[in-house]
Amino acid sequence: MLRFTGHRAAIFSICRLSFTAVVFSCLGSIWGLGASFDMPGKTPEQAVEVAKRSLARLNVNCIDQEVTLGAHWRCKTSFFSIIGLDVFVSTIPEKSIIRADSRNRQSYAFIDLVANETGQPAYEKTYGEKSLLLSTGATLISPAFGYLYVNSNSMVKNKSVFLPFLGYLFGDLALFWVSSKIWFTNGFDPFEVGLTSMLIAMGTFRAIMLVPFSIQVMAHNRFAGLQITYRF
Repeated sequence: MLRFTGHRAAIFSICRLSFTAVVFSCLGSIWGLGASFDMPGKTPEQAVEVAKRSLARLNVNCIDQEVTLGAHWRCKTSFFSIIGLDVFVSTIPEKSIIRADSRNRQSYAFIDLVANETGQPAYEKTYGEKSLLLSTGATLISPAFGYLYVNSNSMVKNKSVFLPFLGYLFGDLALFWVSSKIWFTNGFDPFEVGLTSMLIAMGTFRAIMLVPFSIQVMAHNRFAGLQITYRF
């Protein structure tokens, strides 16, 4: 009975450490980023039309918001949308401004799309599509490599790449060290706490991170499919 209780406590500790590693490694990739585009001589209605046309090219359902936070017009994509944007149209004397906020550089990419819609000169950066298969494979090896793949050579990459990569890597190594320590302490016991603890810790971390990484790859591919140029 004591041995069973100890195993349950060990597994619970592994689950808690796995969750903690996910949270702390994710903190480095959560950035509130915004970008804006000035439209001199344009009315707010004309700017709203450009914003809606750009959103339509992305095939995004951006829901009009009653709370505009002082802007002339505002729309926001749903939480479950592949593209995560909060778009504002504001006006000051002699010009209108389109602004977008996002979790990563989707806002930058969207404003580049707006510039393209208004006939601005082309930028320098172009991107091809990414592979969900490669993203999944890299994440299963280590979420750190999955993060590096989805944020390398992408117009929607997070503001910081290296520090979150280190966070994912050290979080994964910490989970491996603790779970393998329990494994070797108990010997090779595939039906007991040893191997179970490793599978729970490492598998949970990878399964959780597959979701945001896959969504980011799909967002990248949505922008890449527009075949326009980008600043970053």
